Amino acid sequence: MKLNSRLNELARDDIFLKVTNKVAEYKKNNPDKKVISLGIGDVSKPIIQPVISAMHRAVDDLSDMKTFKGYGSYYGYDFLKDAILKNDYKGFSFSKDEIYISNGTKTDTTSILELFDIDSKICLTDPMYPIYKDGATCLNRRIVEIKLKEENDFVPEIPKEKYDIVYMCSPSNPIGIAYNRLELQKWIDYALANEAIILFDNVYSSFIQSSDVPTSIYELPNAKKVAIEFRSFSKNASFTGVRCSYYIIPNEISKNINRIWKERTINRFNGADYIAQRGAEAVYLPESQKLIQTNIEDYLDNASFLRRELLNLGFKVWGGIDSPFMWVKTTENMDSWNFFNLMLNDLNIVVIPGCIFEGNNSKYFRVSALGFRKDIEECVERLKAYYEKK
Repeated sequence: MKLNSRLNELARDDIFLKVTNKVAEYKKNNPDKKVISLGIGDVSKPIIQPVISAMHRAVDDLSDMKTFKGYGSYYGYDFLKDAILKNDYKGFSFSKDEIYISNGTKTDTTSILELFDIDSKICLTDPMYPIYKDGATCLNRRIVEIKLKEENDFVPEIPKEKYDIVYMCSPSNPIGIAYNRLELQKWIDYALANEAIILFDNVYSSFIQSSDVPTSIYELPNAKKVAIEFRSFSKNASFTGVRCSYYIIPNEISKNINRIWKERTINRFNGADYIAQRGAEAVYLPESQKLIQTNIEDYLDNASFLRRELLNLGFKVWGGIDSPFMWVKTTENMDSWNFFNLMLNDLNIVVIPGCIFEGNNSKYFRVSALGFRKDIEECVERLKAYYEKK
């Protein structure tokens, strides 16, 4: 029996699991200590009531044969596509044929590689969201990583080498920065010149505040010719436990691309569930948008507070303006794993070591503003007490 040998490359030390186990062990051995996480990637606000009500109605629909929904569209129900196109892509002239409803961007951004030839050369950054690399590895794809540099504020330089596929995440996880129009346009021009496709992970678009940062790559000239954009309801609408996402494959990339992808999808996916899609549709209700905006503002207020306090303590910080995430340099040139141990054991604070997202010699860590404000404030007080003594 022959197995996919590339899967062995995934059998490395799982640092996320190692973090979880370390924290659990510390709590077990120190039950009197209050451990607070600044590493949370999940949301801390529940799904808003209008969305919950819509999902309850969808459950009721499934109990009556007059409204029952069995197998749905492989590509998503029209009611949700219409809502997305009317709200998120108003004025972009996309058709329902170009949009696909799915069950999570984590899956979407890796499964999309099936659209391309197996010999396609993929450009990734280091640091990066690790799922891109792992997904490409599972599919036996050729990967080249571009090292991001602190002196360039972790904005990738346009490569001289030709790539077929380029992964971009903006606003970024883990770094938390967002690419402005000028920076993105350079990549669009690169893709046009090299016949490359940009896989644009845009799940944090709701957090964008900067006027020079586009909320969609399609705001820029020629982006429809080279970019596939991915979005999700996870962070803005607290759908991390529901699972609903979508992506756009523009017809301008190729006349046949959507016909090919639809044939693939029929054989690989049965569609996102009806209840989740009805909930996602309700996200666009006016009352929902007001509540969601309040949640986003709370998260961004957390981020602004945490960023300011870290800077005041002398840390170098990136992100936290158009994103709930921040990329922070460790103190005393400490490697990220040792810094994690210091934070946990001395301050009872959990951060995410940067070696999860880049090479093992990382000197950075990621923090998140998605947690509870009172916990973030307490962490700041602990950090102040520790560093002001030094």
